[in-house]
Amino acid sequence: MDFSTINSFVNRLFNYIPDFINNTVYEKYFQFWPIFLIGLLASLFLTPIIGNIALKYDITYVPGAKRKNKEHDNPQKALHEGITPSLGGLAITIPALIIILIFFRLDSFTFPILLSLLVLVIGATLDDIFNLPAKVQLLYQIIASAIIALSILNITSIPFINIDLDMFKWDFSILGLQQSLSFPGDLFLFLWLIVCINAVKWTAGSPGIIEANSLIIFSLIFVIAIRDNSLFSSTISILMAGGLLMFLIFAFPPQKIMTGSAGKSVYGFLICVLALVADSKISTTVMLLMLPLIDFIYVIIKRFFTYKPKNFIDLMKINGPDHLHHQLMKLELSRTQLVLLEMTATLFLGSFAILTTGAIRYFTLIICASLGIGFVFYINYRASRIKKLEQKEKSPESKYSY
Repeated sequence: MDFSTINSFVNRLFNYIPDFINNTVYEKYFQFWPIFLIGLLASLFLTPIIGNIALKYDITYVPGAKRKNKEHDNPQKALHEGITPSLGGLAITIPALIIILIFFRLDSFTFPILLSLLVLVIGATLDDIFNLPAKVQLLYQIIASAIIALSILNITSIPFINIDLDMFKWDFSILGLQQSLSFPGDLFLFLWLIVCINAVKWTAGSPGIIEANSLIIFSLIFVIAIRDNSLFSSTISILMAGGLLMFLIFAFPPQKIMTGSAGKSVYGFLICVLALVADSKISTTVMLLMLPLIDFIYVIIKRFFTYKPKNFIDLMKINGPDHLHHQLMKLELSRTQLVLLEMTATLFLGSFAILTTGAIRYFTLIICASLGIGFVFYINYRASRIKKLEQKEKSPESKYSY
């Protein structure tokens, strides 16, 4: 991979950094401040423009209203206030696409990532505009994940599963681009990408949560990538962190613009890909996404036993106020408190991905999973208790009870 363009760009701008930063252990981190600044300024410039376009063409979210073409949509799941423009994620994802095109040579490594990002951004933008059915949303997620699974990006291990991931391996090329099909490794990678996309996407039910969580996670990936000398992951993760930091000002309650599918379908995908590029271990991604993953699994299991869907597509169509942020709202937390609490939990659990290595990491993974599961179950238990008490108080018999 030819990184001469980005290296020369960073080196020229690095000369403007104060001398006290040079020749320190933090020098390699501060080298990327121009990329962070690009993300910050691009988001500052693009967000108001995209918001005005969304308002002009009525690409908005209306609280308490069922969206078009969403037969299973539950308007109670939306926790934002007032008619809010969508498409905000484009202010973050468009710069990422441009940076890849400008700073990196398109080869067997970068081209599949760029192509899969394009598939997700285009498909998710169309979803924001036309409210695409769940089948179509899953389709472009499958296409993007399959592109990565067939690329040269592979996983090296799966936590607590001792299996040969390269039991069957076939290397081939398409239009001069090297491809690699490994079984069962690429099947795990494909499914893992789908899970990560939707686990992060489902955190977007309340203003600022997905942006705040993603900001924390991309920042942690940046540290991991610097430590492991992954220039691609370092560049894209710090760019995303800069864009999300600025966008969070617009998305923080009371929300002025929503990330929409154009962003929330991309964040989880990029987190998964960049974490794998940085160190090729799924355990890293699990720690970074611990809270969204546990909430995702909990909601999936709950919906399966509650609604008994006929197949996976029907399961994915179901939505409602049963995510972690909905349960936290039942505990009378404000939207601002909700964002800060989830940010803190994500930072706490995700930090272990940086602090642990080797065998200690697997022990820490168990501890983090236990803490995350305990937190999610406790919040859901408290919320259900409050709901039962409210229902009891509203019942006709309650006023005669002693």
